[in-house]
Amino acid sequence: MKIDLNRKIPGPQLRNLAFVTVISIFFLIVLGGIVRVTESGLGCPDWPLCHGEIIPPYKFETLIEYSHRVAASLVAILVFAMLVLVWIKYRCERLLLCLVLTGFILVVAQAGLGGITVLTELAGNLVTIHLGLAQVLLALFTLVLFVIIYGPNFGAGVFNKHKWLLMATMAGVFALLLSGSYTTTTGASGACDQWPFCQSGSLLINSKLPVVHMIHRIIALVAGVLIAASLQLVWKTRKGDSKLCLVGVMLGFALIMQIVVGAATVLLNLPGELKILHLVIATLMWWLTVIMLLLLSFYDQNPRIIGKPDTR
Repeated sequence: MKIDLNRKIPGPQLRNLAFVTVISIFFLIVLGGIVRVTESGLGCPDWPLCHGEIIPPYKFETLIEYSHRVAASLVAILVFAMLVLVWIKYRCERLLLCLVLTGFILVVAQAGLGGITVLTELAGNLVTIHLGLAQVLLALFTLVLFVIIYGPNFGAGVFNKHKWLLMATMAGVFALLLSGSYTTTTGASGACDQWPFCQSGSLLINSKLPVVHMIHRIIALVAGVLIAASLQLVWKTRKGDSKLCLVGVMLGFALIMQIVVGAATVLLNLPGELKILHLVIATLMWWLTVIMLLLLSFYDQNPRIIGKPDTR
């Protein structure tokens, strides 16, 4: 592996800022799920103000939606701060600068999309796109964190050898997230009251909403098989790597929990707490899949020393 000795190694300030940003995006997605499950999306019917005010009136739905907007503003501030820091101190790191700049542009687009979603009274397709873009941001800034820690060069071994499986797994989990959101926004969540079949133990379905629901389950099955295949790859190539092993175990456990929670959500008639947990685990699965792919991508590299000044 070729090591760039002229690289200006980012210090702990940028690394910590990137870490806080990633965690904040994850919790922003969770909070967005709470907004959707509690049907609080129109708790603030206007945008960017809430009921025409900066500080909204005290109502349950309003507070939930307003909290989501405050969290989104915090993420935007963190991303902007990261962009400024990278530009001032590390703009010679072209990949890092491009990634953070792209992230900032996507955050601005996400804010605009959120406003449009509210003003169109939560159009289903826009809600799904809004969630998808949030998941892309989570993956992007996780990549930023890896580039800060490990450098701009990707490892060539494990990832390149099995890239189709790994990319298919990532695409499968992402499709699972989008199909789950679409199932919810179209009102298809309750179209099937049995599990694993749709209704009364039958595979036959004759209307749109049950079809939408069952397509989501089929995507979940495909994604589960791909995750299992990727975890088998991790097991074969771990070579004592504790981080890779930990991520693999967590992803496997999250997959099992998601199956159990998904089944329970249907069989117990869609309780709100389980619907929120279902989204949280789905987002965690996506995040862990991204981390697993990145660990395998950087697998052939030795971690850089973070937090020491450049010695050029």
